[in-house]
This record gives sequence, C-alpha cells and structure tokens, in this order.
Amino acid sequence: MNERGDPPVKATTTSGRVLDALSKLGDANLTEVETEVGLSKSSVHNHLETLRQLGFVVKEDQRYRRSLRFFELGCSVRSGVPFYRVGKREVDRLARISGLAAGLTVFERGRGVCIYERTGQNVETPPVAEGRTVPLYCTAPGKAMLAQLPADDRRDAVDAASLDRHTDQTITSAAALREELDTAETRGLLSDREEWQTDLRGLAAGVVDPESGRVGSIFVLSPSESMSGKRFQQDVPGLIISSANQIRKALRESP
Repeated sequence: MNERGDPPVKATTTSGRVLDALSKLGDANLTEVETEVGLSKSSVHNHLETLRQLGFVVKEDQRYRRSLRFFELGCSVRSGVPFYRVGKREVDRLARISGLAAGLTVFERGRGVCIYERTGQNVETPPVAEGRTVPLYCTAPGKAMLAQLPADDRRDAVDAASLDRHTDQTITSAAALREELDTAETRGLLSDREEWQTDLRGLAAGVVDPESGRVGSIFVLSPSESMSGKRFQQDVPGLIISSANQIRKALRESP
C-alpha cells in the first residue's frame, strides 16, 4: 500500500483517530471523545471499549485515557535499535562532559524521532523529550540525518519538508537547504543557530548503521548562551565528532 493512499482498513483508521483524540484531550468522557472525533457515540464507544480490552486504553470513573501499554511497546522497539544500544553511553558521556543536553535521533517515516536524551549540569529542561519528533530541515539532528540519506531519499525528504518559518533564522528555501546538506557531507557536522527555537542552538553528526542502513544522529541542543564562541565552534563539535566515531566503530563491531 502507498503510505499516502487511503488505508485499507477503515476501522483501524477510526481507532487511530480515537487514540489521537485521547492524546489531545489527555483524558475524556465518551461525549468529549465523540465531539473530537466527529463520529456517532455508539461507534466511538465500540472503539474505546475494544481498545480498552486490548490494553491500550484505561477507563476510570467513566473517563478514558491512553494506557502505559504504549510506553511498554515503545521501550521494546527502542531496545531493538542497535544505534540506541551502542549510542546511549556516548550520549551520557557527552552530556556529562559538556554540561549540555545531548541525545539520539533516528529517521523514520520521514520524521526525526528522539529515542534517548540526557541533560548535563548546565541545562534544567531538555529541549527535546524522548519520543518527540524534531523538524528535519531546521534542527541540527534533523539536518544531520538528511545529509546521510541516499541522494534520492534526501531529495524526496527535502521536497516533502514544509519549510515553515519558526524563527527569523529558519531556512525556508529548498535550494539553500540542499546546499548546506551538500557542504555538510564533507564536514560530517551540522548546526542550527536558533533556526527552530529562539535562544536554542544545536550541533549534530549523522550516523548510518552499516547493517540495516538506518540513519540516526547524535546531537547537542542547548540555550545559545551556553553554546557560543569557541565552545560552539570547536569544543562541542570535537566532542560530538568523537562520540559519532565511537558509535560507528561499535556498530561495525557489533554481532
């Protein structure tokens, strides 16, 4: 099936819409979910009860919410990603030495997903939480992954990018983005200077799993005041490149 075509099983699509509604609402009663989804109360009720019986939804005091079954599945999926298994210790080291926020992202279904993050002593709140997605075209980890994609896949990803403006620094030209990615192929390091969020800078290096071909990146994202001057130009880039090389070596040597 074409991912952009109509899903063949409409009932599954409806269940997905119900889960999306609960994601937006947090927890809700039947009427609230019905209003959000725009389907009949009986249909929404049937989907909620089916999801409850399957363990994906919890019902308490006539209100529904998503269950931790999703967390269980997500952790299981993550544990099966070699990039995560060999990369998390490098993220821990990077966050500890730099004092900044570091993490791993992987490229999946045209998105960049953060699968691991740690914050150093100089950062209170992580800029990207585990499980969240990052824009590919205006963040260091996203651009680092784009630069590692095969040429055809990279072209498709750039063509599909919204290129919406987040700040005054956001790249909104596909041609300018392609030029930056082409240049980065030789340097191996991508940056963003407040392109996604004001007062947030990022640096990242892309990594390709030689066995599966899966693309990921190891990154640092931190407030601009914590990452400027020599630290942004030399110190942190050196740490990231070193960590990326260690991950590549571990992936090559892993059974």
